[in-house]
Amino acid sequence: MKISIESDTRIKLAPESEHEKENLDALWKLVIRCDKDSKVLCPIGSYLPATDDGANFVIQDQ
Repeated sequence: MKISIESDTRIKLAPESEHEKENLDALWKLVIRCDKDSKVLCPIGSYLPATDDGANFVIQDQ
């Protein structure tokens, strides 16, 4: 997954494989819901590139 910081308020996730496309689509459908209020991703814990295998987020109501 390619992650680009477009600005201080915008991040772009670009899938680089079919598996990543499916995961990004599932995330999109979980967070962006047309029939209900959308949700937001909030970072939790810490992320240290030298020791962590990924960053964690919680999905919350707006």
